[in-house]
Amino acid sequence: MTMANIDLHALRLLDEIYKTGSFSRAADRLGLTQPAVSLALAKLRAHFNDAMFVRVGNVMRPTPQMEGLIENVRLAIKQLESTLSYRLEFDPLTTERTFKVAMTDIGQIIILPRLLNALRVRAPRARLEFINITERIAQQLESGEVDLAIGFVAQLSDVFYQQTLFEERFVCLARTGHPRIRDALTLEDFESESHVFVQTSGTGHLLVDRTIETLGIKRRIAVRIPNFLGLATVIGSTDLLCTVPKRAGVAMAQMGAVTAWPVPFKLPSYAVRQHWHERQARDPGNRWLRELHLEIFGEDRAPE
Repeated sequence: MTMANIDLHALRLLDEIYKTGSFSRAADRLGLTQPAVSLALAKLRAHFNDAMFVRVGNVMRPTPQMEGLIENVRLAIKQLESTLSYRLEFDPLTTERTFKVAMTDIGQIIILPRLLNALRVRAPRARLEFINITERIAQQLESGEVDLAIGFVAQLSDVFYQQTLFEERFVCLARTGHPRIRDALTLEDFESESHVFVQTSGTGHLLVDRTIETLGIKRRIAVRIPNFLGLATVIGSTDLLCTVPKRAGVAMAQMGAVTAWPVPFKLPSYAVRQHWHERQARDPGNRWLRELHLEIFGEDRAPE
């Protein structure tokens, strides 16, 4: 009998015979037939080159070899049972897991506050670590360095799972009380004023660039900045304009220094999605976080 043929059933048989001193009682307890017990025991005897049990009166007694094996047999049974019954569990109320989520800076403006408020109630001991979406996002998801990526991430291929959270549109920001923009932002205003260009990934800004180019609209870029985090201050203290995703624009406008205007030409919307790799697909913690995002930011619940 090779090592590959000694399985959990064979180990349990040895233990039951040891405890009961009887082949027939061991067979009854394990739901085996007498021939099955005889065959399994013959293979075990051949493997260990030992009788394993010998009859003394009406009882089967272990040999010295079996006496020396029994503790290891029982330990192996426990370890195999534990291994075969193992299931990864996740309890949001007690978890201290650190979730690593990749998103853009504008995603942090839109998503982070609501997510933190939800976690405070649903998973009070969980922690979050946010990183920016970069060209390495595919490798980070594959390796497990990142649990989820959220945004407009065109570089992720179809091998990654994805789920739409909401559809996003655009608005144009100008400072409140802008001297040349009164009741509405016109196309003439858009073309005559200077603009801020935010160079970042995962926000759908390429859609804006392509549409402007396709329509032949003029846009003079006065300044380029690397992210959205200081944008409200820049717009609120200058006469510059900036086209931004609507939810972020509305959030910035609530501070009072800027106003969010409808874009004076038709721009396509884009889907904000959460993305994950197959290796995290069945992880209960990852699945729980994905379901929480869908609940909070699902399209039918997200404000326009």
